[in-house]
Amino acid sequence: MFKEKFSRNVWFQFQKNKSMERMFYLSLLYLFLFFSLLFINCSENKNDSDQTNTIGLLGLASGSQVESVSDDDQTGGLLPPIPPVVGPPAAPGQPLNAPILNDPQTQVNNAPGADDPYGLYGRILIDNISFQLPIHNHTTITAYIGKRNLRLEQDGTVVNAITYHTLTPSTPNPGGTIWFIFTHRSNQKHKLILVARNEFGSSSKEINFFHNRDCVNAPLVPATVGNCDDHCIETINVAGALEFKAKYKHHELTYLAIDINGTSPRTGLNLLEFNEFSYIWDPLIPPLLPGVSSVSTILLPVGSDYMCVDLQSFVTKEDNDGNFDSRYLTGRIRLE
Repeated sequence: MFKEKFSRNVWFQFQKNKSMERMFYLSLLYLFLFFSLLFINCSENKNDSDQTNTIGLLGLASGSQVESVSDDDQTGGLLPPIPPVVGPPAAPGQPLNAPILNDPQTQVNNAPGADDPYGLYGRILIDNISFQLPIHNHTTITAYIGKRNLRLEQDGTVVNAITYHTLTPSTPNPGGTIWFIFTHRSNQKHKLILVARNEFGSSSKEINFFHNRDCVNAPLVPATVGNCDDHCIETINVAGALEFKAKYKHHELTYLAIDINGTSPRTGLNLLEFNEFSYIWDPLIPPLLPGVSSVSTILLPVGSDYMCVDLQSFVTKEDNDGNFDSRYLTGRIRLE
């Protein structure tokens, strides 16, 4: 009886130890699988984060970059450089010429209504792209679009491109031709850079362009809003920089305040540095004598991206008899 009981206890203890050993190894296995999956997932995320270009139309380089600021931010952001897009070498028997571009044609129109129900965008077409000499089929033709700070560096990189696309003679658009279409924000100044490159050399063309929606009927600078025999805003070009001056012609006054500002017609974003002039009579100083008082300002950095600006000036005054008056002046001018 004792032996039977002892044998049963030994058997149960053996089974218990065996179960614990199995659980231990299973736990190690699950732990190993967990960390393996975690490592694989992190590796995939890292590969995704390191990918700077996406595979675009016809399997060639295509991409866009998100600006560090929005269109309506007042601090101009810079976009990272894009390396040169270089294709394979010439196939045997193909022309061995550097791609020297002729001037392409550009057409700027409204974006299609189906894609732009609120009338905010324009569309630029770049076509009739040709070369002075025949080129081989692996020559890359890349179009970059950005604001006016878009530039091509000497090392072939392009800085501040918002988006870009690449085609080659062997992978053209449907129909066998090479052309590019970009949709862009209206009422803003843009630049397009077209770069052709192969192992024998490269060439480029730069095109400044814009598309007006809100600025069509606005006078081009230098321009004046209002009547300068009373209250006006003058815009002049001083050594390549625009200056905006609000002027008010007045009699003798004991109080005068003039301000000046400028905003985007579409969004109301401030495009000019706000400035103001004020005079308050003090017994120790004489009243403001008859004449013309003024206040000046300049464009904010973001203002140079826009085609036109809504100018505003507010005047308040009081004369020696205590008569108080105020007036408001606004008008739109085109900057380019």
